[in-house]
Amino acid sequence: MTPAEKELKAELAQAYKRIEELEEMVRQLQRMIFGKKTEKFETVVKGQGSLFDDEQLDALVDNDIDLTETEVTEIEVIEKKKVVRHRERKNPQGRAAFLDSLPQVEELTPLEDTQCPTCQHEMRKIGKRVNSREAELIPPQLRCVNHCQETYKCLECEKAGETVIKSSKTPQLLLPHSLVSGSILAEVANYKFNLAVPIHRQKKIWERLGLPVNKSSLVRSIISVSETYLEPLVKLMTKEIRKEPVVHMDETPIKVLDEPSQKGYLWVVRTTKEFSKYPIVLFNYRHGRKGKTVEELVGDDYRGIVVCDDFSGYNEDNHEQIKFGACLVHIRRWFINIIKDSRKPLKKSLAIQIVKKIGKIFEIEQQLEYETKEEKLKQRILRLKPAVDEFFEFLKQVVHKTNSKLRTHIESTLKLEPRVYRIFEDGQVPLSNNDIEQSIRFSTIIRKNSLFAQSVAGAKACAVYYSLVETAKENNLDVAEYFRYLFKYLPNRIDEDLTAYLPWAKQVQVACHK
Repeated sequence: MTPAEKELKAELAQAYKRIEELEEMVRQLQRMIFGKKTEKFETVVKGQGSLFDDEQLDALVDNDIDLTETEVTEIEVIEKKKVVRHRERKNPQGRAAFLDSLPQVEELTPLEDTQCPTCQHEMRKIGKRVNSREAELIPPQLRCVNHCQETYKCLECEKAGETVIKSSKTPQLLLPHSLVSGSILAEVANYKFNLAVPIHRQKKIWERLGLPVNKSSLVRSIISVSETYLEPLVKLMTKEIRKEPVVHMDETPIKVLDEPSQKGYLWVVRTTKEFSKYPIVLFNYRHGRKGKTVEELVGDDYRGIVVCDDFSGYNEDNHEQIKFGACLVHIRRWFINIIKDSRKPLKKSLAIQIVKKIGKIFEIEQQLEYETKEEKLKQRILRLKPAVDEFFEFLKQVVHKTNSKLRTHIESTLKLEPRVYRIFEDGQVPLSNNDIEQSIRFSTIIRKNSLFAQSVAGAKACAVYYSLVETAKENNLDVAEYFRYLFKYLPNRIDEDLTAYLPWAKQVQVACHK
């Protein structure tokens, strides 16, 4: 073979490699745009039980890949099997019990012809029975509440030439001289921040009820109440979350029209689901995605562990006093995407072996038995640490045997090794950041409906309402009832401590619990 032929062959091989890389990029983009977003396996490895219960599988595994293991290192694709399950017969008493719990109204259908068809004499009524039952919706309606004062005059003082008049004190309104009352604004906030109905669509709802308001007046009311009454509550929640030794953190973009040159973000901090004093989810609006925001949110003197993704802003070099944890599900997602994008046979796939080893870590975690975070930490060190050690040892052995993309993800995972090992420093540190991603998810649905915030004040108000809605959900509150409670009592608070209005307060739990 001549040198020219060798050079041509090398160029051709390089071109084929580049074509393969570009095809892989196209497949990845197609999957991101058109593919399933879930990461759930439909079946598990043949001869092996599921590593997780149904709820965990929904959060941790991929729906597009079916695997069976023939040897330790050999994996082949198998056909999907359709399983037919016979549904259990529903409890016939369920509907009746529900209908019995509602206020009862009788609607009698009279017999129009009461003449006997045989002898033509008038028939006599002997009884009635319930033929059918249904739940009826009572449409919402507006009414005017006139808050009246009682006025008393002392007649005895009047005899002495002195006039003494005393009047009762009426409640302070949330928005005086506005058509938007506390009860109406509670529904507006519930529709917008809990049910994802944007303000411009709500306008039609209120017009149908006869309320003469426009979009701008509703938005002004939302922002005004947020700044006056709700921001102090969120500040108290911020003080509480900064006391937690472990928190989650993540961020999601939000478009603000008044700042076209700035890319806005909603930064989210939440407590862990296990061992935290109070369940809290906090949203904060910030310009950009700067690392200094981390200290702004948790405080300059925070010395705990922040569980996060691999974003460069979460950097211990820039935040020496803060320790950062890692999300194993986020790491797992890298290798799931490689499996999805690959056109090669799955036999002996390193990506699948890595996914299985991560699954083994979650399996052992689910089998731990403990009551306190101290007991959980001991169990982790005893039972979980060998699996984590094995996982990273495996990565170190295969990192130099892989192609460029897989190798990049393995190297990124190895860089996160110290963060993963945070789970052996505090039993409260979770394995993943899934909880905060679930808290953020609904705000992204609202963003798809609303698209943007008009102003910075609107974006900040959104963050305040998101914080209260998600924290209320975590504390098992009815969100609409909670807003009605706040908008009724906060304007009339005199010397009462604001902590009485936080979602976990005893009186709030009694009044607004689901």
